[in-house]
Amino acid sequence: MAEAVDRSADVDRVYEELKRAIDRDARDPAAMRGLAERFWPVSADKPLERRGGPKGWVAFTVKRILRKLMRWYVEPAFSEQRIVNDALLRLVDELSRRVDELERRA
Repeated sequence: MAEAVDRSADVDRVYEELKRAIDRDARDPAAMRGLAERFWPVSADKPLERRGGPKGWVAFTVKRILRKLMRWYVEPAFSEQRIVNDALLRLVDELSRRVDELERRA
């Protein structure tokens, strides 16, 4: 139960950071680029946290086994998402470079 609350809090925190980064009044390109760099490497390999006691040990063991069994299914999608994220970051960099060049000309 505590893990679900922690995960929910993590998801809420990420959404809040994204909202702040996208906010029209806070369009600092360096901050947005930093946020993109931080979140582009999508992976199924998040560290598992083990809670104390026998119940925590059983939950940790089950999660570790399930992760190994499901990896073949989720990793290809994550791999493709990393490729798309990398391509988009490169595209944004190129567009930014072009805009800067056009602004210098004008």
